[in-house]
Amino acid sequence: MAISTTWRDSRGFSRLLRVISIWHKVTRGYLDLHRPLFPEFFVALQKENKIKYLKDGDVVEGDHKIRVFYTPGHTAGDICLYLPTAKALASGDLVLGADHQYGLVLSKPDEVCGGKMKDRIESLKRLLSLDVKALLPGHGSPVIENGYDQIKIQLLETFRIEDGRDSEKPWLRMAEVLSDLGDTAGAIECRKMVFKVDKNCPEAKDMIARLDSENV
Repeated sequence: MAISTTWRDSRGFSRLLRVISIWHKVTRGYLDLHRPLFPEFFVALQKENKIKYLKDGDVVEGDHKIRVFYTPGHTAGDICLYLPTAKALASGDLVLGADHQYGLVLSKPDEVCGGKMKDRIESLKRLLSLDVKALLPGHGSPVIENGYDQIKIQLLETFRIEDGRDSEKPWLRMAEVLSDLGDTAGAIECRKMVFKVDKNCPEAKDMIARLDSENV
């Protein structure tokens, strides 16, 4: 992930002043796989001290404080950056823009770089604990108003890749996640989708009974 610093002059033109490439320390070994492909790029970054390694819980200081979240899944070293004051999340490759044409491919873990589906799911669940309005993905257009919903869509898409698009299980798993987060309305909507796939799904019926008892 890269952080850029720009300056806007009196005429309104922006000028790029500095770019820093930031990584989680786990990524250090995997970067060596790419050095032979882009030698000049890595030499330039190292020469100018533009590679920074961050860890979960770090805070990038500046005009605003940016929180670092270690979110492995697409690769072993993925991080996301969260700006609480703007409710903005830079999600890298973990959450994509809705319009990205290669979303299905990039929603799968990059196993060469240590990506695992289990880690991806847990990282997406973790992001759902944040109050996200604006989403700045690594691929695809930014989501300005409904970033949180895009995280939910990405998690559901991950479940569908793992369980099959014609299965009721992704919707059932999503309902469980939303129920655990206290999003009863969202869980009910997912439950409705379960019944569209399988009208007699016993797990969905059990969930209905549990949600009803919790709302009494």
